[in-house]
Amino acid sequence: MSGGKKYYTVWTGKEPGVYDNWEECRKHIQGFAGAKYKSYPTHDDAQQAFEAGPPQDYYHSRRPKKETAMPPAYRNDTVLPLPPDVTAQAIAVDAACSKNPGPMEYRGIDLRTGAEVFHYGPITGTNNIGEFLAIVHCLALLDKQGDSDTVVYSDSRNALLWVKKRQCATKLQATEQTRQALLLVERAVNWLHTHTIKNRLIKWETDKWGEIPADFGRK
Repeated sequence: MSGGKKYYTVWTGKEPGVYDNWEECRKHIQGFAGAKYKSYPTHDDAQQAFEAGPPQDYYHSRRPKKETAMPPAYRNDTVLPLPPDVTAQAIAVDAACSKNPGPMEYRGIDLRTGAEVFHYGPITGTNNIGEFLAIVHCLALLDKQGDSDTVVYSDSRNALLWVKKRQCATKLQATEQTRQALLLVERAVNWLHTHTIKNRLIKWETDKWGEIPADFGRK
């Protein structure tokens, strides 16, 4: 989960407008086929974008233009408004932490149904640790289910790198409050060293696709 306050422009949704938090924005796009929205760093930027309409590159297509009509901006084969280039058979994971360290929690969301697959916390930790644990939790769950096809999305480059290197380069100091988080990190690293990662790990491109569906909306 990236930091900084964001504002959300909804051009096409249940109620178009500008919203100052992700949860309010999500109410107006979730389950709405063809929803069009984007985040901006300031309210003025979001308002100006709303008045101007969706940008020309809204569809995020990198392919050469063809004579055929452009595809719809978002998928209609799921209850979530997923971009066309996002795999629906996937779980998106994210973490939230109010301080560093502080109360930390993480969760996973099924992109086909919008359902929360798992949720853990809060415990005392850091956002990076939460992002890391969320990925490993998801991988372990899918491995237990014998599912090697489901994709795992995370918006954290650090956490994805830690998982691929099978290590957690956290600088969190060991205290009575952080003991549980560090124990989970130790277990997660051990799992990575004793199991083969069978599922694809993909970086969620927030700049292109908006906030990851597992986002806690606390920016």
